[in-house]
Amino acid sequence: MFEELHRRAVVADAHNDLLTAVAARPPKRWGSFFRERWLPQLQAGGIDLQVLPVFIDAPYQPEGALRQTLRMIECVHVRAEENADQVALCLTGADIDAALVQDKLALVLALESAPGVGASTELFSTLHRLGVRIASIAHWGRTPLADGSREDATGSRLTAPGSPRRISTDRSRSVKLLRTSIRRY
Repeated sequence: MFEELHRRAVVADAHNDLLTAVAARPPKRWGSFFRERWLPQLQAGGIDLQVLPVFIDAPYQPEGALRQTLRMIECVHVRAEENADQVALCLTGADIDAALVQDKLALVLALESAPGVGASTELFSTLHRLGVRIASIAHWGRTPLADGSREDATGSRLTAPGSPRRISTDRSRSVKLLRTSIRRY
């Protein structure tokens, strides 16, 4: 009964750090390492849609965060191109539907905490053009835009109940613009 339900359902894995593991390899190995190491596991698990968060490790932050973000986005594009018979990088809901009809794994790019963006929220539009469709502005630690879950106990002014919002008007407008542009897709 459960196996039948799993087989008929669209199964989405909304967070898997496999992108970090693949991007750690030399660029010439990105496509083949994904195909040999990760694709069989995803297929065995019945995953239909895989969200790929771009996570930037501390050694790259802050100076190298944008460079590493771009490198990891390139890694996803290369993996999708080198495995086009089995995966598709999806930019729209229609792309996801098409991938599923073709029995391909649908890939969706995401940013985890967006350290490559920092306070320059105008970069969200650039990253959207490169294929990013999901973005979180904070996960674990503090970012220029928000405090992450690790910051709750610090008494941060950003997370304290009733505290004034510290996000600037310009940043708030950029986030609203990003939200609007993502809704179009």
